[in-house]
Amino acid sequence: MTLNRPMRIAVVGAYGNGKTTLTTELSRRLGLPRTHGAAMRDPAGGSGKSLEECTDPELIQLAVRRFTERVVDEARCSRGFVSDGSVLHEWIYTKVRLVLGRLPGPSARLEPVIRSAATAAYEEVIDQIGLLTQQHAFDTYDLVVHLQADVPLPEGHRPISEHFRRVSDQLLRDTLEAWRIPCHVVTGSVQERVRRCRELVDTRSA
Repeated sequence: MTLNRPMRIAVVGAYGNGKTTLTTELSRRLGLPRTHGAAMRDPAGGSGKSLEECTDPELIQLAVRRFTERVVDEARCSRGFVSDGSVLHEWIYTKVRLVLGRLPGPSARLEPVIRSAATAAYEEVIDQIGLLTQQHAFDTYDLVVHLQADVPLPEGHRPISEHFRRVSDQLLRDTLEAWRIPCHVVTGSVQERVRRCRELVDTRSA
C-alpha cells in the first residue's frame, strides 16, 4: 500500500492488549517502520535491576530514557511510522507505579490521598514530564488507535496486574480526551483490527 503523505500512527492500550502483534502487521502492510520503547529495566548507573527493585527516582530516570528514545526514533522516520505504544505510556506507567506501587492490588486507586512528602514530590516531577509527553503526542501523531483489553492478561506478566492494566488504560483514555486527541477504538481479531486500521489510514491519507 502506498500512502499519499507521511503517516505517524500510534497504537495505544495497556499491557497485553495486542499492540505488538498489530503494529508488526501494520508495519509490514503499510511499508512503514515500526517504533517502540525499550524495556523498563536496568537504570543507568546501577548493576542491573528489575522494575520491582527500582527506587522512585530510578523509575523517573527510566521514564525519561524511554521518552527520549521514542522521540529520537520517531524523528528518524521521515516517511512516517507505526508506534507500538506511544510517548504517553512512559509517563502513565511510571505515575501509576509511583502512586499505587509496583504491583497494585484491586483496592488501589489514583484518587488524591495523603502521600509522603517524597512520593508527592516525585509525582509532581513525573507529572511535569507527563506534560511534555502529552504535548508531543498532540503535535506528532496523525492517527491514534486504541486497543481494548479483549482478553484477560496472560499469566506471568509480573510486575503487571489486571488492576494495573485497567488503571493505566483509564488514565491513557482520560489523557487523550483531555487533550482532544482523536482516538479510534479497534476491536476484534487481528485481521479485523488490521482491516479497520487500514480503513482509518485510507481516510486520513486521502
